[in-house]
Amino acid sequence: MYNMKTLVTGGAGFIGSHLAGALMAAGHDVVVLDNLSRGTKQNVPAKARFVKGDIRNEDDVAKAVRGCSFVFHLAAQTEVRFEDPEKDFQVNFSGAKNVFDAARSVGAKVIFASSAAVYGDGKLPLREAGEKKPISDYGRNKLKAEKLLGDGAFIVRIFNVYGPSGHGVINRFCEKLKKNDELEIYGTGMQTRDYIYVSDVVSALLLGLRHGGTYNAGTQSEISLIQLLDVLRAATRQQPRTKFLPEKERDIKRSKADISKIKELNWSPAVKISDGIAKTYESA
Repeated sequence: MYNMKTLVTGGAGFIGSHLAGALMAAGHDVVVLDNLSRGTKQNVPAKARFVKGDIRNEDDVAKAVRGCSFVFHLAAQTEVRFEDPEKDFQVNFSGAKNVFDAARSVGAKVIFASSAAVYGDGKLPLREAGEKKPISDYGRNKLKAEKLLGDGAFIVRIFNVYGPSGHGVINRFCEKLKKNDELEIYGTGMQTRDYIYVSDVVSALLLGLRHGGTYNAGTQSEISLIQLLDVLRAATRQQPRTKFLPEKERDIKRSKADISKIKELNWSPAVKISDGIAKTYESA
């Protein structure tokens, strides 16, 4: 299985670069396709082959996928509140279709990084077979892209991921805390999320080398922003200063994964949130 040529779209980005490194360590011949809109070439492992290109361009994708046995599709427009519906559709649906079609043409297996955003404000805990009511273009296009894939693919619905070089709320809080800036909290701070450390997301994605199906990657724990401040205090030994701002539109109130299905593949999150925040703070 290993020593296979493997494509990682978005491999210069946050999760993608961590994944590319793990694949290299496992002996894969890794190709990274990225347009560097968010990622940086410095994130790409030194021995990986880098192709600068865009998933919206069929020729770029065809060039990168040639000879690959596995395709990890992580390239995406990742802002949930992105205000350009057409671009979101072009990247998160049309771009995904280009990647899936190219993978099919060379007989490569697809491992797709989807999102908990496909559920919207669903009934907790969020189960793979449960109702999907995405409230953002991002979530809607991720769900449409999932439906393009057949049974042989592996789909991971990633919850709120954080860690070194990440972009989410935990990363923002750690960066601001290091600068002694105020932490901005929108709304009451009682909205909850299921935060998962990046190495746990990578280990979940790697299951796709051997398995098919759709799985949640979370911790099965929900924590509010107010509770997150307490964890930050304990993990960093710093006292956050906070500023409350009006609630954001289209903000999911609560999120918590059901991970019983992925646990059947002998996977479970290994990093406690206190330890993950400490590592993230050190790297900020």
